[in-house]
Amino acid sequence: MPALLLLLLLGCPTSPPAEPDPTPEPTATPTPPFAFALPLPDAARISTLVGVDHDPEEHEGTGGALYCRNYAGDPFPTCYDGHGGSDFILDGGFPAMVDDPLEVLAAAEGVVILVEDGNYDLCHGEDFEISCDGHPIVANRVHIQHVDGLTSRYLHLMKDSVLVAEGDSVRCGDPLGLVGSSGRSSTPHLHFEVQDVDGVVIDPFALDPADSLWREQDGPFALPTPGCPP
Repeated sequence: MPALLLLLLLGCPTSPPAEPDPTPEPTATPTPPFAFALPLPDAARISTLVGVDHDPEEHEGTGGALYCRNYAGDPFPTCYDGHGGSDFILDGGFPAMVDDPLEVLAAAEGVVILVEDGNYDLCHGEDFEISCDGHPIVANRVHIQHVDGLTSRYLHLMKDSVLVAEGDSVRCGDPLGLVGSSGRSSTPHLHFEVQDVDGVVIDPFALDPADSLWREQDGPFALPTPGCPP
């Protein structure tokens, strides 16, 4: 198993910390299907998907992080124990992050309810632990509330790249920031997470693409197709 992947799996948060989100009142209108939160043609720069764990039972002992099942029933390294989001890992690592930054886009329209920015964004793996070189291990992030109460969450953004503020209304495809490696992250990637009104994680992927939350999931094991509805 590549050490970098193991470090990512051990480093990425299983769930975001609780915040007092100023959430708008949800409506009965369903959220439109999510667009991929990365633009064309740059979505091709994503090398790996590490998904939501559908078997989040705690596993004690050495190698516990390796016990998981993704939406298709596949084990590690398609997921890891307790992981609550989808990690889209940037091909080329830190040089690509710095030299050719990759935008993160709103996956659907909504209202920004939480922003965190200004944190160190070159966190990395060191002796199978996460190091932010002495800086606080805090992820830069954006949370968006959608019309039916679902939230989409975008973590590990680049320092000082966030383009929105709490209370802003955003449309599908609006830029939010840049892919980074802030917080519990060992390599540049986007952690995309969906939660319902009760804070329960929902996997946007599905074995039958017709059941997924993506606008278009091109096959049972494929990444979503980028682009917002016309």
